[in-house]
Amino acid sequence: MSDLLFLALLAALIAALAFATVRTGQLLRAWTPDRNLLLSWPENALRLGLILACLALGLTLGPGAAALGLRSADPAGDVGLGLACGLALSLLVAGAGWLIERAWGADVYSDVVLRAILPRSRWEWPAVLLALLPAALLEELLFRALPLAGLAWLVAPRWLLWPLSVGFGLLHWPQGDWGVFGATLAGIAFGLLFLLTGSLWVPLAAHYILNVTQLLLASQAQPAR
Repeated sequence: MSDLLFLALLAALIAALAFATVRTGQLLRAWTPDRNLLLSWPENALRLGLILACLALGLTLGPGAAALGLRSADPAGDVGLGLACGLALSLLVAGAGWLIERAWGADVYSDVVLRAILPRSRWEWPAVLLALLPAALLEELLFRALPLAGLAWLVAPRWLLWPLSVGFGLLHWPQGDWGVFGATLAGIAFGLLFLLTGSLWVPLAAHYILNVTQLLLASQAQPAR
């Protein structure tokens, strides 16, 4: 019974994030925000609330802190490994994106989301870099730690990794076809890092540095005002 309740609540949390993402994507198609979306208090409050709900679910009905990868014998080493993997992944994604845009045109990718979260002055950078961390943490909890560790009774993690990665990619649909495909590949990489290391901190660090790198590259192509 507790396993089914865990599954239902996890599905509800993923659905809540998906709904918020779809609504934001729809709005950005017809609306240009007058401030950075990552610095929106309502969005950050919702994100932090979902993180707390994820942690409560994982620590009560779920598999516990150790299985979720929250405990580590070497936190600094895990973060260092994640940062290194994130940098390597950033280079691969940037290179692949450049080749794909040259082959299929710029329309294969939409920067509508990046423009909405790109710092508009140098004073916004620290706050944006800080806000990227809970954004990455929420996605790692919902698409890696909670399902891969908590649904092993239902589907072997090595198989569950693939539909989760596709779902993670589809969550990035506002960024166009390459955004979906690139995020799917990144999701596979993050999932493998979680399964191979048993630590949430490795994929979290990799995810964070990938997001930071994307913002830095976008700021070079379109300097912040």
